[in-house]
Amino acid sequence: MLLTKTEVQRYEQSVGKAVAWLRQNAEKIIATKDVSAHYKAPYLYAATGERIYARKHMDVIVKRYLQRDGDFRTPPRHRGWPQDPAGPGNRYVYTDSWLIVGLQRMGVYGAANKALQFVRRFQDPVLGGFRSRFDPATGHMDRRYLDASSTSVAGLALLACGQISDARRAGEFILRLLESQADWKRYYFTSWDAKQGLMTDVFADENPGALRGRSQFCVSAVSDVAREPIWMIGIAMTFLSKLADATGDPRFLKGAKKLFNFFHRMDEGRWKNLSACKIMWGSAEVYRLTGETKYAQTAKRILDWLRDCQYQWGGWLHTVRFDKPEDQPFGATADIIFELGGEIKETVFNLSGNSARKKIK
Repeated sequence: MLLTKTEVQRYEQSVGKAVAWLRQNAEKIIATKDVSAHYKAPYLYAATGERIYARKHMDVIVKRYLQRDGDFRTPPRHRGWPQDPAGPGNRYVYTDSWLIVGLQRMGVYGAANKALQFVRRFQDPVLGGFRSRFDPATGHMDRRYLDASSTSVAGLALLACGQISDARRAGEFILRLLESQADWKRYYFTSWDAKQGLMTDVFADENPGALRGRSQFCVSAVSDVAREPIWMIGIAMTFLSKLADATGDPRFLKGAKKLFNFFHRMDEGRWKNLSACKIMWGSAEVYRLTGETKYAQTAKRILDWLRDCQYQWGGWLHTVRFDKPEDQPFGATADIIFELGGEIKETVFNLSGNSARKKIK
C-alpha cells in the first residue's frame, strides 16, 4: 500500500506546520529548563534535516543537561518531568535513549557515546532487559525491576550505535516477557521482577499519574482505551521490527506482530489515542519488512487521524495526559511536536515506497 504523491504532500505539510511552530518558538524552547522538553528534539532534526537552529539547540542540550556520569538530567542530582512525574521512576533510561538515537543520527558522537555507556549499565547481564529505576541523588540503581518500554527504547539506542549483540539480548528479553503473559486477551503486562518474573499484581491504583498506578505496568484492552498508554505496545513493536531488520531473525518480527494483534483487540477508542503514534510507527516498520497491507492500513489510519487533529498553529493536545490545550504546559507541547514530527516523517518514508522493503517470513 504505497502512498500517493498527493498524500505524501499532505503529510509533509503537517510536519511543516509543526516545524514552523518550533522555529517561531525556538528561543522559548531553548530557555525551558526541563530536559523533558528537549529530549526528542535531535530525533526530529535528523528526520527532517532541520538545520536552522538545530546546532545551537543541541549544544544547549549537551552543555546544560549531560552530567559527568553520562545521564541527561535537569539539575545534577534530580531529573524533572513535571507533566509525568511517574515516568522517570518507572522508565529511567527512556529520556537518555531517545537522545542517544537523535544525537547519533546528527553526528554528535561524543555525547551519544557517553550517554550510551550510562544506559548500558542498566542492562541485566542475565536477562538482557533494562532496569527501570535509578536514584540520581544517590547514584543507586534498583537491580530488581526491568520493563519492556525501557528495554525497547534502549534497544533502539543500541541499534543506532551499532551494538547489535546487546540489542539482540534486549530483544530476547522482550520475547521472554511476551511468552510469559498471564492474560493476553485482556492485558499486556510490561514489567518484570528479577526475583519473581512477570509483574501482574499491579491493580491497586488506577490513577494513571501515580508512581505505582496500574497503567505504569500494564496496558488494558478492557479499560477506557482512549486513556491507555498504547505507546508501550508501539515502542516495543518498533524496536522488535528494527531488530528483525538488523539481524534477519524472524522471531523478533513475530513478536512485533503479536503486539500489533493485541492493539487490535482494543475497542474503537484505540484510534483516537494520541499515544497510538507509536503503533503507527511500529506498524509502518512491520509493513516495510513484510509488504502486508494490514500493517500499512493501520499506520495510515492513525497517520490520517493525527493530521486531522493537529491544530492550525502546528501542535497537538496530548489527550492521554491533558483534557484541553490550556492544561498542557509549554514544555509538553514542544515535546509532543518533536515526537510526532519525527515519527510522522519516518512513517511516511516507510509507506511511500522510498524504503527498500526486505521481506522477512
